[in-house]
Formats: sequence, C-alpha cells, structure tokens
Amino acid sequence: MNAVSKVTNVLRFKKAGPKHHSAAHANTQCGNCSTKINGNFCHVCGQSAHVHHSLLHLIEEMVHGLWHFDAKGWRTIPMLFAFPGELTRRYIDGQRVRFISPLALFLFTVFFMFFMFSLTGSHNQDKEDSVVKFASTSIEQGLGKDLELATTNVDKAQANLLAAQKNGGDVSGSQHALDEAIEKQKVRQKDVGQTNEFTDHLVLGGMDLKEQQWVKKTIKHAIDNPEIVAYKMKNNAYKFALLLVPISLPFLWLMFFWRKGITMFDHAVFSFYSLSFMALWVSMMNALIAFHVTSAALIVLAFLPPIHMYRQLKSTYQLSHLSTLWRTVFLSFIACILLTIFMLFVAAVSAT
Repeated sequence: MNAVSKVTNVLRFKKAGPKHHSAAHANTQCGNCSTKINGNFCHVCGQSAHVHHSLLHLIEEMVHGLWHFDAKGWRTIPMLFAFPGELTRRYIDGQRVRFISPLALFLFTVFFMFFMFSLTGSHNQDKEDSVVKFASTSIEQGLGKDLELATTNVDKAQANLLAAQKNGGDVSGSQHALDEAIEKQKVRQKDVGQTNEFTDHLVLGGMDLKEQQWVKKTIKHAIDNPEIVAYKMKNNAYKFALLLVPISLPFLWLMFFWRKGITMFDHAVFSFYSLSFMALWVSMMNALIAFHVTSAALIVLAFLPPIHMYRQLKSTYQLSHLSTLWRTVFLSFIACILLTIFMLFVAAVSAT
C-alpha cells in the first residue's frame, strides 16, 4: 500500500505540474505592461511572469547580455570588415536578431574610438609636450638672436656715421647703411611680436576680424589653454558624433532618389554601419601611429575607407561597377567636406 500510494502521489504531481510555473502565475498581471498573464510569459511584451529580486539574478542578466552581445559581435564585426554590403543588405531585409543593430554598433565603436584616443594620448603625452616646448623655445631663441644681431648692426652703423662726420668721410654711404640696418631691426621686432599681432589682426577670406572681440577671445583661449581645449574637443566630438548620420542622409538620398524601393531607413542603416567601420579604422590607425608603425603600412591602410565604401555601396544597393564607382567618388568627396565642417564646429564649440 505504501508503494502504491507513493506512485499515485508522483503521478498526481506530474499531472498537476510545477505550481510555481503555471498556477502561481495564472490570472496575474504582467509587471511591465499590466496585461493579464495565463502562462510563464506575457504574450504581449514577452516578459517573464516571475520577476526576480535577487542579486544573483542581476549578475545572471549581465552575463547573459554580455554573452549575447559577444555572440552577435563575432558575427557582425567580421562581416563589417569583410562583407559590409552583405551585412547591410541582410539587416535591411529582416535579419535583425542575428546581428548587432546599426545604432548600437555605432555607439559602441565611437565609444571605443575615443577610449583608444585617451590611451594613446596619455602614452605619448609627455613626448608631445617636450617637443612643443622645445619648438617654442627654439623659435623664441632664434627670433631673439636675430633681433639682437639687428640691434648690433644699427649700433655699428651709427658709430660709422659719427666717425664719417668727424673725419669728413663719405657721409651718404654711412647714412644709407644706417637706414638699412634700422629697417632690418624693425622687421625683426615685428617678427618677435607676431604672436600677439596674430590675435589683433587676424584676417580670414579678406574679412578683418579685429573688431570682433569674441573671435579674439576664442583664439586667445585656445592658445593659452591647449590641453583644456583638446579635452573639450574629445568630449564634444563624442557628444555630437550622432549628428553625422542625419547630415549624411540627404547626400545618400541624392544618389538614389530616382530609384524605387530605396527608403531613408536603408540609407540610415548604411550610414550607421559605414560610420562604425570608420570609427574602428580610426582607432586602428591611431594605435598603429602610437606604436610607430612604418609609413608604408599606414599608406596601405589609408586606402581601406574608399575600398570599404565601394564594396558596401555595391552590395547594399545592388549596383553595377560603374554606378558604384561614381557614387564612391562622390560620397568620399562629400564625406571629407562634412568631416571638415564637423571638426570645425567641434573646435569652435570647444574653444569658447
């Protein structure tokens, strides 16, 4: 009887099922969207019916998130380098779960780029400071010696003129020599004060900026505090990096506006993946420069961006070789202009 009772109890338990999975969650509300739940998961938002409140589960979620990002990363980043067009096309066509989203990848690569800047910058900071100090000291010493020599020549010319006047010699020749020495002295004095004159007489594009005090103040602040300005430029470039995507979208639209089936969403995905590659490329170039890689290797790597752009354009938009080529040239030209404008904007914001 005891054995039969045990078997009966086991069968009843199996038939009832685990109470903490079904019965406990029946007729409860989802903690995320307040939908009535009749199972282990919400059928509207997908959240689990059981909400954990333990530190162990928090660590478990973190490891789970890192593992899944890492798994997607191993699929996404190699394709971003080797097959950028196929990656973009597959994401546009609907393979969203398999790869890292364009926006998430862009934010990660931009963060990684500026992280690399901070590492390599501190690696060579002392050397760069010593070079700048040596260069500035050498310039000041050179200008000082030139001015000292010009002053000595003026003194000699004046002495020769006085001697000629006393002895009744060639006064005109001595006077001419004195005039030349004085002119050279004025030129050297002007060179010595050139740094101060730069902020007072700056001319850009034929427009005199002497009266525009805010320009003088900005330039003076940048000259007096180069380290602070560089730090602010890094922070502002990171903050405004997302603006590169909406800025580039109109130019991508101009290259395809007559073709049907291409939307702004396609251009946005293209831009995010393209800029993600550029961020990783800049990080790699910065690291190689910091470790003094040969110039030949850097020159070869400098051709990667247009090649990458060509391959991404061709596969993403299903173009011929000629159509891809002219779009690559056009987009490279626009990218250089936009990057220059972006850096000038960041510099202007950082120098104030």
